[in-house]
Amino acid sequence: MAADTIIPAASFPADVLNTDVFNTTVFNAPIFNEPVFYAPVGYSPWWPLAGIALLLLCLGWCTWVWISTRVGATADVPEFTAPRNPETVRHRYWALITDIEHRHDGGQLDGRSAHLELSLALRTFVQEMTGLCAQRMTLAELRAHQVGEHQLPLVADAVERWYPAQFGAGAGAGAGTQSVASSAQQAREVVGQWR
Repeated sequence: MAADTIIPAASFPADVLNTDVFNTTVFNAPIFNEPVFYAPVGYSPWWPLAGIALLLLCLGWCTWVWISTRVGATADVPEFTAPRNPETVRHRYWALITDIEHRHDGGQLDGRSAHLELSLALRTFVQEMTGLCAQRMTLAELRAHQVGEHQLPLVADAVERWYPAQFGAGAGAGAGTQSVASSAQQAREVVGQWR
């Protein structure tokens, strides 16, 4: 018997023909000739909600990363602790300034090198007293910056007076030998006036 032939109803017993199984469309139509259409299964209502929740989670994470990695408007010195005894720091830098002056007088430093070391000593003193990295500040930044009640213009005035001896055309061996003593005195005054 071919697969596409219909079995006549007379070949089945009568009690079987009256059942619900034979009254379906499967047995009334050729099984292999007509395809049966099955409707797609509907989505669960949880899938769109899960997709929206996942998108919100990704957006929230991106926002958190952006906010947590932004540079703040102010550049505060993190966890700076002022020296317990400022007088000890002050005496140490007075000794350093005196040492620079003696090395210049002894011929170990020329005028330019002495002024560079005085500038570095004064800027390092500011950092130790305030936590502010003054070694990398320009002259304009030193003038404009204020840390609490400490004002840096005194330091800026001293550094500005030493610029010609440090960076001038005549700076070098023998240049500015008369001004090293006055520059050292000015550095001592800035350290002494610091409050």
